[in-house]
Amino acid sequence: MSAVEASEPLQLGRAISVRLQHIGVERQPLMIVDEVLADPQAMIDAARAAKFYVPHHTNYPGINAPVPQSYYLTVITALRGPIEAAFGLSSSAYLSYFGFFALATIGAAEAQPIQKIPHRDSPDPNRLAMVHYLCRGLFGGTGFFRHRATGFESVDAFRLAQYESTARRELAEMQSDTNYERIGQSEAVFNRLIVYRSHVLHSALLTDAAGSADPAVGRLTVNGFIEAAK
Repeated sequence: MSAVEASEPLQLGRAISVRLQHIGVERQPLMIVDEVLADPQAMIDAARAAKFYVPHHTNYPGINAPVPQSYYLTVITALRGPIEAAFGLSSSAYLSYFGFFALATIGAAEAQPIQKIPHRDSPDPNRLAMVHYLCRGLFGGTGFFRHRATGFESVDAFRLAQYESTARRELAEMQSDTNYERIGQSEAVFNRLIVYRSHVLHSALLTDAAGSADPAVGRLTVNGFIEAAK
């Protein structure tokens, strides 16, 4: 599937700022970058020109579309230094990136339990996840959680079997999301990008109402994954 391109070359915002937080008992890093792009509207325009599809390979509560290739070259390349420092990546590692536009069109009231409970994207702590909020309005951001039964705030390969066994049982019993305690969050601030380890338990904080499928007014984000190859 070919990627669309933004109508103008992407440039970093002049007021861009980077800060680092640590979440929970595990002190997992959360990098927060505000005012990322000088013209975020260019990405919204690219999303409006993109062909969205329902992602059958994930439980995402909405639709996805290809992201411009220039996005990686601009954003990830420019932020490489802060990413290395925050997550302990080698300066000699090659960073591969995969990303997509995401529109959350299913509200919490209609979403399936699997679509709104906290999850981890990968058990590999060296794989990073990111979300870039390109939406204006009262949208929920991203929450980070502790699983009460196991005490896990992240799930790596050593914890995977224990966590999945317990989480599957809880889901089958239709237990509520009180199985998870929120330990941190990022608000959905327009033109904010966050980066965290993909094995950290997290979830989009969906509002009850269904979201618009129009990228100009819906909960539009760029979701992506960064992996360091030695």
